[in-house]
Amino acid sequence: MAIVVATIGLAAAGASPAADVGANDDTGKWAPNAGSVFFSQMAAAKLEQSVMTTRWVPSEPLVIQDQEALDRAIPAAERAGLRVVLAVYPYPPRELEVGLARPSAFAEWLTAVATRYPTVKQYVVMNEPNQPAFLRPQFRKNGTNASAAVAGAFLAAGYDALKAADPTIRVIGLGLSPRGNDRPIAPNNISTSPVRFLAALGAWYRASGRDRPLMDGLSFHPYPDRATDGLDRGYSWPNAGFVDLGRIKQTLWDAFRDTPQPTTVTGLRLYLDEVGWQVDTEGLLGYSGAENVAVTDEESQAGIYASLVRDAACDPHVAELNFFGFYDAIDRDGFQAALHRVDGTPRASAAAVQSAIEETESGCDAPTTWYPAKRVIGAVAPSWRIEARRMIQVTAAADEGADVIACLLPGRLGGVAATAAMERRTAASPGCLSGKALPQKPAKFTFRREGRLQPATVAIRLVAETSLRRTRTFSRTLL
Repeated sequence: MAIVVATIGLAAAGASPAADVGANDDTGKWAPNAGSVFFSQMAAAKLEQSVMTTRWVPSEPLVIQDQEALDRAIPAAERAGLRVVLAVYPYPPRELEVGLARPSAFAEWLTAVATRYPTVKQYVVMNEPNQPAFLRPQFRKNGTNASAAVAGAFLAAGYDALKAADPTIRVIGLGLSPRGNDRPIAPNNISTSPVRFLAALGAWYRASGRDRPLMDGLSFHPYPDRATDGLDRGYSWPNAGFVDLGRIKQTLWDAFRDTPQPTTVTGLRLYLDEVGWQVDTEGLLGYSGAENVAVTDEESQAGIYASLVRDAACDPHVAELNFFGFYDAIDRDGFQAALHRVDGTPRASAAAVQSAIEETESGCDAPTTWYPAKRVIGAVAPSWRIEARRMIQVTAAADEGADVIACLLPGRLGGVAATAAMERRTAASPGCLSGKALPQKPAKFTFRREGRLQPATVAIRLVAETSLRRTRTFSRTLL
């Protein structure tokens, strides 16, 4: 990962403001008394925002879904002192897949939503567009990503419509899932990793010629791979969890540097709009169905949630942290990761989160800093095996995806000369081979020198998959 842990710079300037903590939960929309009890409980727990959902259905392009419920719930949440955030996105994905959805119609609908709810000043536009449950197709027939361009078009239309309705509205983009398999021919769940999705979105944005941003902030869902994982266990590249946020920041920088779209280097912040560790509900009243995933216990959840609040408070790039669920879902096929059980009784995590919020109210005295990497992350000197001066095996590794060119060059070249020579080489160049380096899967090459031995140089050039501007070259001379 890029450079993540340092406490000078921002720390010297004083405490960093803590991330706002809230919950992403539609329970209040449907609760009795317009959710007044539900929202009052949220406010009493020191939560600051309530994220509610309204989907745009392309086959009903002018209908604000759940309008009556929102008409009641939004004022009730605001009376309780909460800031309301609306999560909006096209749905169902089959209507996008068959071509019923148009970005211009989505923009018209968003204008109507913003007009009807003028007190709502923050929108999360799109939801997990790197997952087929929300956007299909993910890939074109040739295997290249398709979903990022579709999501980009809807996000751009949504941004322009909301800013036209009210320039003070904050448009938060995407709501990315933390995982994807990047396999166009997978037997199921054909999906895109967040890193490769952002890279594809950046490529689409640059090609589009757009001269306005797409978003004021990036929404990301740092769920664990498994609920039994600790907070310190992340994902392998190109997926990402909470401890891998540097990977998301780096990809944003690679995708959008030197464009009108800000990155975390130039002011964009992260909105962790859904996060949760599911817990065991066996034997508890009010639930139905059978659990279908591994779950953790309430005590472990409480510890993780408190750490999430504290750690988010110390990352100045994180603007918000929203737990997925203030109340559990009834059906165990749904999500049971909330601060309260389905009957409204608080879990240990409710008190733990409130305590952590109070502890970090004044901000973080030692905020972390992060800087974008300038070279291929984790690329170190290759390992070499040379037999009888004729057979050379070289292995090149990296901590991110990197395209690798290895060449057997004539003459003894110094480091600067070898680097310059490799900038002109491709896989088709004489004496060159190509490969791919991935974390835990280095690229391996074998060269054989024939005939009379002459001085030569083996050079290896790695280029980061997400940025042609981040490279690393290594070389070794041979007699």
